[in-house]
Amino acid sequence: MAEAYEMNSGTVSSSSPSQSSQKDTPLEADEHPRDKELHLMESGTLVQKRPHTLQLTPLKIPTQSQCSPGLGGSSTASSLVAARLFKPVTISFKDLSYSVRTGIFRKGRDILKNINGEFRAGELTAIMGPSGAGKSTLLDILAGYTESDFTGEIFINKQPRDLKHFRRQSAYIMQDHNLQPHLTVLEAMHFSANLKIGAELSPASKKIRMNEILCAIGLQDHKKTRTAKLSGGQKKRLAIALEIVNNPPVMFFDEPTSGLDISTSKKCVELLKQLAREGRTIICTIHQPSALLLNMFDHLFTMAEGECIFTGTTGNIVPFLKEMDIICPEHYSPSDFLLEIATNDYGRQNDQLIAKSENGKSTAHRNRELLTPFLLPILESPVSADNPLHPPKEDTQSPLAKPKKLAKKLSFNPEKWCGRDEIYTTSFCRQFYLLLLRTFLILSRDRSLMTMRFVIHCTIAALIGMLYLGIGNQASHIFNNFNYVFFSIMFLMFTAFSSMTMAFPLELPIITREHFNRWYSLRAYYIAMTVADIPIQALCTVTYIVITYYMTGQPPEAFRMGLFTIICLMVAWVAQGLGLLVASLFDVKNGAIFGPFFICPFLIFSGFFIHLDDAHPVMHWLFHVSFLKYALQGATVAIFGYDRPKLDCEETYCHFVLPKKFLKEIDMLSADFVEAVIALIVIFLVFRVGAFYVMRYRLKNKV
Repeated sequence: MAEAYEMNSGTVSSSSPSQSSQKDTPLEADEHPRDKELHLMESGTLVQKRPHTLQLTPLKIPTQSQCSPGLGGSSTASSLVAARLFKPVTISFKDLSYSVRTGIFRKGRDILKNINGEFRAGELTAIMGPSGAGKSTLLDILAGYTESDFTGEIFINKQPRDLKHFRRQSAYIMQDHNLQPHLTVLEAMHFSANLKIGAELSPASKKIRMNEILCAIGLQDHKKTRTAKLSGGQKKRLAIALEIVNNPPVMFFDEPTSGLDISTSKKCVELLKQLAREGRTIICTIHQPSALLLNMFDHLFTMAEGECIFTGTTGNIVPFLKEMDIICPEHYSPSDFLLEIATNDYGRQNDQLIAKSENGKSTAHRNRELLTPFLLPILESPVSADNPLHPPKEDTQSPLAKPKKLAKKLSFNPEKWCGRDEIYTTSFCRQFYLLLLRTFLILSRDRSLMTMRFVIHCTIAALIGMLYLGIGNQASHIFNNFNYVFFSIMFLMFTAFSSMTMAFPLELPIITREHFNRWYSLRAYYIAMTVADIPIQALCTVTYIVITYYMTGQPPEAFRMGLFTIICLMVAWVAQGLGLLVASLFDVKNGAIFGPFFICPFLIFSGFFIHLDDAHPVMHWLFHVSFLKYALQGATVAIFGYDRPKLDCEETYCHFVLPKKFLKEIDMLSADFVEAVIALIVIFLVFRVGAFYVMRYRLKNKV
């Protein structure tokens, strides 16, 4: 008896060989065209066509009338199916090897060992194997996620792979589906569509495509749900939806069914199966599939210890093993039995399996390549306004065309000035605008961070105002007033620094996925993130200054208050730059540990604890690179400098009635406010540029 799973009803049925052969002979009317073609082309006894009742039924992608009645009639075909014509992509690799060094003086450990293979368009391929077999490593290399330290050749349609071009054709959905938790499903789709699709589709057509994809993956009823509240299966489906909006011909999935129950796993694999049947090359890793999921894959590539022990259709596992006198028990799932062999549960069998499969080169146990590539169905209808998938050509007589014609005459190319190239679909300016909009939206909803920052500044401001109440013009409290200035610099510095070290590392996995899949350039994201946080930090800083400045009784002069505010804002932005640099180097845990280590040198040489003249000459250069020294210098000059008149003295004798005398005492009589501002600007740029290159290094090397 051959166990078979009836996908339409979800029940398990068994059929005798005679019954199967009777069903194999005629081709049913509703049989999928690809299965008909395969049936006519297959030969030999190894590959036997499954009975018709056991075949997968393609996903029924709903029409607009079924899913979004308000968007149009049902005559418009699904943009998921007919988005645009792409050339089918077949990926092959030869003698692929990869090793990692486990220590400085230790020999490298081989992860992949001269492995070969071919993954074809129109097939759903599963890379299977036990833990440590090299599945994810192979997937990372094929997807371009790992760009170096491997040997061998990778071919795209039998031509050497151009990685830059291939990355535009492919999408990589990682095992950890990192999504923006504060965006709704529809908002996430909106930003994905507008970042990944250029001007070839109008905004209305993009909306239609987004709604159809959400219908196809079963998230139409959750459009307004934030991604943080989705279930595990829904998050995985949304991660897939975000990457198929631009219809990539190649898609990689790392463990798409991990953590899902059997029903959700089946729905997920069904979606991948449908994407493959539309002509895409779908490659995924899977650890130990059930018999139900195993039969849904077109091609199985099994690995053990970095080598290939089987490549072929799932139905050929048992005949393949039988040829080497390895009999699979009838009650066993073939995939489970193959994995037990791979882990040497029945003795060392892998060597003969590798030799039989020629380490992935053999194609004897898989379907023949189709003579006519199984292309994506494309709408052949003429261009019209009723067909949003084929937007009408630009009307040169339209008034809307005149600005473009005028720009052409003036030799002005906006895309050139915005930095568009062949890597990203949208220009730098549009990336910046969309990312800035998304960042503002996330910050407005992330009340746990934004609100708490504001509340903390207000609370500490009120506390400091009460502690130093009315001392601003008292000569007897001039040192306490100086302490207030120093504390303000320290407080604003630490809050700005901590906000980056705690928040940015959580954002980095999302940036890694989106940047790798070519949503946007790192430069556009970095500038948008920098600009978006300016108003929030400015609001918190100004609120703190307004409360404390008047409660402590500082001089009611707009000039002095303005200078003090400028210094406080600059020290906060410099501290953010340092925090971003630390956050780019470490995760949240290590950032919290090493953060004070980076801050302490600037704090010690700020000029508050020890003056420059009192320090050893060898350490003088450390004062000149401390941004806190310039911040304290500028803030002190703003409060006590610029010929401030005599202070009030309520005691019998006040030594520092003249502010100039106090400035001389603390070695700041010759301090210059402009010099402090210029130094802070330079240090700000150094930290920001340094953080950018560290971030780029991490994204490039995936560390």
